Amino acid sequence: EITLNAFEDFSSDKIQEIRIMGGCICIEVKDEKYLEGFRQYAFKHGVFTRPFLKYMYAMVPYIIEDWELVKVINVMKTWLCSK
Repeated sequence: EITLNAFEDFSSDKIQEIRIMGGCICIEVKDEKYLEGFRQYAFKHGVFTRPFLKYMYAMVPYIIEDWELVKVINVMKTWLCSK
């Protein structure tokens, strides 16, 4: 539920689509240039990720703590709002 609620009121003109299935969060952006530098930004904020083409994604384990999931989601959202 945290995952779905976290994106409920979130929007950005850079986003094509947000897909969530189980422990997988995928944000498709309209242009891959929006993800340039995201990997380094996320790592600096304690989140390991590897964007692929136009996809920002996280594949989190089902045993992730709520605060850890919120951290991952907030890093994604902050990046999309800051560019």
